[in-house]
Amino acid sequence: MSEHHPVPDQEDPLAGLPRTGARRPALWLLLIPAVLYCAAPLVANRIEPRVAGLPFLLFWIVAATVVSPPVIWAVSRLDPAFAKGAVEPLPVDDEGGHPR
Repeated sequence: MSEHHPVPDQEDPLAGLPRTGARRPALWLLLIPAVLYCAAPLVANRIEPRVAGLPFLLFWIVAATVVSPPVIWAVSRLDPAFAKGAVEPLPVDDEGGHPR
């Protein structure tokens, strides 16, 4: 079996940020694009009214596509990890592929 050798004296990229619990409430805003896309067949599945010459369903999908990038940008700016310049830890970054 191989031994796990930690990288010496590396600074924790998320030092000072909580590791447990929901302390990053801005991430909940990422539900907005998902809800917009998932609600399309339930709310907007009709041709009339036409908006800007597009059937309503197509307009809904285009609007959701236009709204999604600004929402994702805002979430990244509101996230405390972004403010600290922290790197999101990934299990693959650890030697052996095991989460910390």
